[in-house]
Amino acid sequence: MLILFLLTTVFAAEVVVKMTPKAVAHVFKKEMSSLHTSLLHLKPPPFKATYLGLEVTIDHLQVVDLKMPKLTYETAPSPNHMTFKMIGGSARLLGQYSAVYKTKREGQFEMILEHFHLSIPVQRNALTKFTVTSDKCTLEVDESMITMSPVLPEQISAKIKEDLLEQLREASCLKATTLISKMNTHLMHFAEATDISQGGHPSHINVELHFQNPTAEDDSAIHVEVSESVINAELSKLFSIANTRFIWNDVPEIKNAVNECKTVECKFFEDGDIVSSFFDRPSVKIQSDDSISLTLPLSTSLTTSSGQELFKIKTEVNLILEDVALEHPENGDVQWSAKYQIKDIKVLQTSSSRNFQKFASTMESWIDTHKGFLENLLNTYIRGSLPVHLRSPLVWTQRLHGRPNFSTSSLNFHVHPHFSPSLRVMV
Repeated sequence: MLILFLLTTVFAAEVVVKMTPKAVAHVFKKEMSSLHTSLLHLKPPPFKATYLGLEVTIDHLQVVDLKMPKLTYETAPSPNHMTFKMIGGSARLLGQYSAVYKTKREGQFEMILEHFHLSIPVQRNALTKFTVTSDKCTLEVDESMITMSPVLPEQISAKIKEDLLEQLREASCLKATTLISKMNTHLMHFAEATDISQGGHPSHINVELHFQNPTAEDDSAIHVEVSESVINAELSKLFSIANTRFIWNDVPEIKNAVNECKTVECKFFEDGDIVSSFFDRPSVKIQSDDSISLTLPLSTSLTTSSGQELFKIKTEVNLILEDVALEHPENGDVQWSAKYQIKDIKVLQTSSSRNFQKFASTMESWIDTHKGFLENLLNTYIRGSLPVHLRSPLVWTQRLHGRPNFSTSSLNFHVHPHFSPSLRVMV
């Protein structure tokens, strides 16, 4: 029905989706979980080195305890550069060592690492394409300790730890490069615009994906920004491209109203088709007080089953949208709802057969009398979703809290998902 597409379906110009570190961390939670599993099953090659003539080999290494660091990022003043980071976490490795210098000594090896700081500088070559500068990848560990039993000289143990940390940096940066490659694939299709004239199918409109640092005032995960002009350009397709028709016959409230009506005209309503279509472009206006108004130029006609037109009226329906709220997202579509208030309905032109001349002459008073009924229809049936489809491997298991912010030039939807309990990973 009417406006089911309203403000949602999408927009023929720039659409900007802004992600924060919170969103990125949860979008790639599945990848981080897979990385955690692979590291626990990792069988590192033996570590071999010679210190002061002592040949040291550490093999059968295995990660036995691992708490993954948190994935985040920092933007840079240059839009083409940013740094992905993995911060926190801990690991414990066990293995066996042998040390040979004239005689051979064998023993147990343990290494404990606490709180990682892995930084991966990337260059952004396109909207969602990142290239890792591997030689600038760094890893720092707040606390690291190795235990070898029987013990080796402290000087040699310290050198072993230093070399192992360097190998860990190289391996971590290699893994991080692989993760960034997966990011490129996912982010390329993370958000897309949908075409209002094609039943919500993907649009050719480019969606710009931006990354921004969090602020103390805003803890939201995703922002969706769409300009007023873009909304109107897309809504115009309902008139210029799509054969948009609103068929009212099967709406239960209208059926009941017609059945209860005893006038001669109502008998024709029972057997005829009541259809509305656009005779001009619908439009949205964001007012200076942050309210939203919607204008619908509708032509409504009553025709018999044989196609004879009995009655036709052209109206300009002016609506005010209040209490716009975001609901629980499903399959990537964030649902919205609103309260509709009729500001006025202007009757521009009427034409009728002889049987409807009296009815046509009283249309303005009829509309005024039934204003509440018409508003109830809108508030009962008009729902929609944001104009951007978010392709995420995760779904929110809790109700989504979001309130759109309005300005005189754009709608800015702030999406606030609950992250407790944990997000459910879709397989």
